[in-house]
Amino acid sequence: MLWPALEKLLSEAVATESPPLRQLLDPVLAGGKGLRPTLVRICARFGPHDPAEVDRVAAAIELVHLASLIHDDILDGATVRRHRPALHSLYGPIPAVLAGDYLFATAFSLLARSPLAVLNIVTATIRTMCEGEIEQRMAPGISEEAYLSHIGKKTASLISAACRCGGVLGRLKRSGQEGLARFGWHLGLAYQMADDLLDLLGRSEEMGKPRLQDLSQGIITLPVLRFLELASQAGYWREKISRGLTPEEREEIAAAVHSSGCCGYAGERAREQIDFAFSALESLPPCPAREELVRLAGEVLAKIEGLNYPRPPQEGTEEKEVAGRQATL
Repeated sequence: MLWPALEKLLSEAVATESPPLRQLLDPVLAGGKGLRPTLVRICARFGPHDPAEVDRVAAAIELVHLASLIHDDILDGATVRRHRPALHSLYGPIPAVLAGDYLFATAFSLLARSPLAVLNIVTATIRTMCEGEIEQRMAPGISEEAYLSHIGKKTASLISAACRCGGVLGRLKRSGQEGLARFGWHLGLAYQMADDLLDLLGRSEEMGKPRLQDLSQGIITLPVLRFLELASQAGYWREKISRGLTPEEREEIAAAVHSSGCCGYAGERAREQIDFAFSALESLPPCPAREELVRLAGEVLAKIEGLNYPRPPQEGTEEKEVAGRQATL
């Protein structure tokens, strides 16, 4: 969750005398989990830092995230976000695009007072996020390698950048910054994998958006990809997905993916990413900040473990190994 000083800073940063713009922005700023700004704040605590500067950078990264969500919803045709109608579904795509642009501009106005290294990290990350979105749409590539590349660029890159920026603000050496960035990258991959599993297995009222949204948009996530690699009717389903699935077909393929054990495979891969995240922290000194990162990664792991899907027989051993790594940090 966002802390009071950050909420105040965000509110002041986006303040405008334009009533229509305020109407657009008020719902956008409400209800976020605040993962990325929280990571900036925690990672800065590895060393001496200026809390006001940390809050500015944390706010900027949150604004980049919020702007990307607005644009993503337009590109995906998503109608619900955080239990509310998506911005473009209320006001149309043009005002929503401009609201996202306003948030990007506001983020850069905050970053203008930050170290140049932080500005460079964030600008490079936005370019990477755009690359990921373009590649997914223009060269989708049905392979696990392509899937990891897409979610890495679109999701993990900003989470990694939040951690790296925190390391810069905490005056860590380059090796420490790299360790934090690796932690954020693998945490981000696991976070997105868990979200993709939740889209298949969760309930709309809990997620704040319709389930099977990825399938409705023709996006092939890891569980579905694994199913298409193994299913005897893979060609049939690939053709259906490329043409667009009906609601009944979406339910049918989701049930088949679940019963085939492919969600278990995806859960296994997500747990591996959490283990890689724990490994990245081993190069950093023991301190309360590192304990906080372990706790956050543990929460993502618990989210994965809390999903209801068939699990491979050998999985118990791997779960113990990941839990053991968490306990030793």
